[in-house]
Amino acid sequence: MKEKSLVLMVLLGSTQIVLGKAIYPNILCITCEDISPRLGCFGDKVAVTPNLDAFSETAIRYTNMFTTVGVSAPSRAALITGMYPSSIGANFMRNFAIKDLMPEDIPPYQVVLPAGIKCYTEYLRARGYYCTNNSKTDYQFDVPLTAWDEQGNKAHWKNRPKGMPFFSIFNLGVTHESQIWLRNKFPLEIDPADVIIPPYFPDDPIIRHDMAVTYSMIAEMDRQFQKLVDELKEAGEYGNTIIIWYSDNGGPLPREKRAIYDSGMKVPFMVRFPNGYRAGQVDNGLYMFPDIPATILSLAGIDPPEYMQGRAFLGEYADKQERKYVYGARDRMDEQVNKQGCVRDRQFRYVKNYTRGISNYRPNAYRLQLPMMRRMIELLQHDSLEVEQMRWFAGPCADEEFYDLQKDPYELHNLIADPKYQREIQRLRCEFERWVNFECPRWLESEHENQEKMWPGGIQPILKKPLCEFTKHGVRLFSEDEGVSFAYQINGKGFSKHHWFLYTEPIKLKKGDKLTFLAVRAGMRNSVVAEFVR
Repeated sequence: MKEKSLVLMVLLGSTQIVLGKAIYPNILCITCEDISPRLGCFGDKVAVTPNLDAFSETAIRYTNMFTTVGVSAPSRAALITGMYPSSIGANFMRNFAIKDLMPEDIPPYQVVLPAGIKCYTEYLRARGYYCTNNSKTDYQFDVPLTAWDEQGNKAHWKNRPKGMPFFSIFNLGVTHESQIWLRNKFPLEIDPADVIIPPYFPDDPIIRHDMAVTYSMIAEMDRQFQKLVDELKEAGEYGNTIIIWYSDNGGPLPREKRAIYDSGMKVPFMVRFPNGYRAGQVDNGLYMFPDIPATILSLAGIDPPEYMQGRAFLGEYADKQERKYVYGARDRMDEQVNKQGCVRDRQFRYVKNYTRGISNYRPNAYRLQLPMMRRMIELLQHDSLEVEQMRWFAGPCADEEFYDLQKDPYELHNLIADPKYQREIQRLRCEFERWVNFECPRWLESEHENQEKMWPGGIQPILKKPLCEFTKHGVRLFSEDEGVSFAYQINGKGFSKHHWFLYTEPIKLKKGDKLTFLAVRAGMRNSVVAEFVR
């Protein structure tokens, strides 16, 4: 047996899915929204998460996984591409959001991925995986037709053709920031008196209640997680499936969501292998969201494409060299602009502030729906906040910030001028500049420049009608546009009427078969549908 098959057998144990001579694991990702590591298995004594706590005993628990910024859309751009969103023009929050949540001078637009960069699920589909997403995307561009076999509220791995391995994502939205005000009057599962208040929040009944709501949402998410795992068991797939669980960014509360501190960037992450590989182990290495697509491809025996800025940390193509740094960057958050970047190692965080003359707090209209946010502003206006709670509101921000996370885990004391830390400050400052200049030079552009580069004149580019030629190997598809993928159907269907195949090689047709196909590229308008009849 080939070495690839042996590697995957070690990961899967005694049960595998076989396609030809290669062995492929099912992979199930269960994601949730807007939680920091507020779980019992991550050391939180308030959280009620019995199912995830039990799951952690069978999984590898990662204590230092970081998103690229503490908000969903740029984070999800990283999760679908394996790239830093700041390197591909995807770091502005929801660039095609509701107009009321955009600045007046920025019309909605979509990120156009650089030529050659694709949703990583295309590589899984090309390998023979049935890929489903249920159901949030939020990639900063419309979902390409070629990204998923199924996408939406009804998408499920159970719908795959018999014998196909699956890659599936289920997104649990119950922990989203908006649920704090939507579920604010629901019965609580956590006593507000038991909540531990971070020092950047005042100890106030409204704050305690909103935090108890947050913990109650996490408890409900824990139950929803277990239902998805039980589905695997009932279908006899639990022994065939790698399960990955994580949150899309840090906590939903003020100074957490949208921030580039640990409170916004650090998320819980766990991976469980069917045969108990590294079960119950804790991994304290540094990891980032761009690493996750590369890792999933590696787990499926696929060598991640060279353009990916993330590095696989599990599977056949795992990078044995440990990360020394993780990076973060934020720009516009809805209607508010606050450009910041950071680099973090195991002990220190360096932050550079580009938007001068303002405080870290920005009056984001969406966040103002939080009762505790309104309460904090009320206390601020009455001069009733303590020094540590005032730091977020105080302005202007320093041009640079530096924190010793071992001594100051809440990142409240800026040490940028402390003589004792100047060597470490200079080291991280240089690393941050290296990252920006060599990996994310596009991030220095304004959003207007970014938009014009992708949608010249504010108009979405349209792909040209694709072409085809009949060869002895089948029908070959091609396009005059660069960086495109092709979706196709034979006789008006794929696996079903609404399903489209991903083109990977010349298509074999029978006499009289009709081929319909179109060109697809993220952020651009699909081409018109072309036809060929044999």
